[in-house]
Amino acid sequence: MIQSNYIKLFTTLVYNTYFDNGKCNCLHFVPNHKTEKILRKFGFKINKISNGFDLFSNTTSSLSSLFDYISKTTTQNYFEFDIKCSDPNFILYSALPINWLGEITFSSQDNQNQDNNGVIALNPTLETKAMAPYFGCFKIYFDDILKNQNTTPLQFEISFKARTTQWQYYFINKNSIPLNNPAITEKGAIQFEGPQQVTLQTGEKALLFTSNNTNIQLSEKPKYKFDLINKSPPNQSGQTSSNNKVIIKGLPIPDVSRMIVENGKENQVASPMYIYI
Repeated sequence: MIQSNYIKLFTTLVYNTYFDNGKCNCLHFVPNHKTEKILRKFGFKINKISNGFDLFSNTTSSLSSLFDYISKTTTQNYFEFDIKCSDPNFILYSALPINWLGEITFSSQDNQNQDNNGVIALNPTLETKAMAPYFGCFKIYFDDILKNQNTTPLQFEISFKARTTQWQYYFINKNSIPLNNPAITEKGAIQFEGPQQVTLQTGEKALLFTSNNTNIQLSEKPKYKFDLINKSPPNQSGQTSSNNKVIIKGLPIPDVSRMIVENGKENQVASPMYIYI
């Protein structure tokens, strides 16, 4: 690509708070058949980047003249990209309806998009489809590119939030380790309730701790470090001792592929974790 002949029309970037750096590199934008023909015939170039893509144009005429000509000869006044997802767990760790099946669509003409000086936050529309061929699609209309030409660079952003779930720790005490006053260490406002004696489907007895009504955000890398401890009893003055014995240092974080929807709680998604001690 001879850089001096090309002008950047726009950039599309994808973010998800699940990832440590916020950048989501598992969504891939592929021009559909008609758009692919337009790109090849009229000298457009796609530059793929880690969490999105840039689109460049190579034209000696004005961009408005080029788009007008394309619209008249192809009867299409937009670019359309299918969005493919390379991570099967994306819907699980992202804050999307847990039982939803369908396709997410984005459009540069959606009146719910938010424009911040040429950085356009795209509004997602969830369409229900039993057999969606792709994760989603994105339409960028020529008029929206033209009206933002004075903004450098025009940038579209797709942002997802990480799912939050109730964390559940099940401790199966196979080695009869003394647990006199077990507890899970607190982190800020996050406090675990328990223990509760439960029987698993395997028939094994377990001690259950849950974050109860506090949902904790899932993340690619651990953001919280919890320990299983034996809390020391208060001293003679009734003050809580800080001399707690650590039973397990650094409890695991949830496996995003293992989630359950709590019975009777439509929106309560839980992350169970089973730990043998």
